[in-house]
Amino acid sequence: MHSRETVTKKLKKLKPLKYSQFRWWRTYQVPSTLPKSIHIEKRIQNGDFEPSPYFWMAQEALWEKHDLDQLNLEPFQRAKRGSLLLAKYERLMHDFEVDDTERLDSFIDAIYDYFEVDKQDVEDEIKMFGKSILSYYNHACKKYTVRRVAPKRRGRPKKITI
Repeated sequence: MHSRETVTKKLKKLKPLKYSQFRWWRTYQVPSTLPKSIHIEKRIQNGDFEPSPYFWMAQEALWEKHDLDQLNLEPFQRAKRGSLLLAKYERLMHDFEVDDTERLDSFIDAIYDYFEVDKQDVEDEIKMFGKSILSYYNHACKKYTVRRVAPKRRGRPKKITI
């Protein structure tokens, strides 16, 4: 469990959500990602590939459970509230696992689309690299060549005269 100061520092960057009966375990809004057509560097700066914020919400739920255990409540009330907080934690960790794998896959796809490199090589390098996403992008800029793809045009293709 991370320190309370670290958790609050990470969660201050997020916008609080109003209560929803359908997603009651989420307390903060996850920032939206940019479309795939935007340059990869802008997507990195936007935080599209950063670790999922659901982890920090789950850490906050653990701190709420810790605070609840410190209160002098009767056992039934403490168990009732504690089970609710543990369910909140489990759902947030499930959301974290799903969202984090999606973010990693989208980062690998973005690197693959931008550079001339194999996806398996990117996956292996990311596991060994271990630094920030921006530093890996800078490393890839130096190591790989940029994929030259003609821009996609909308509408009817241009006529070819023979």
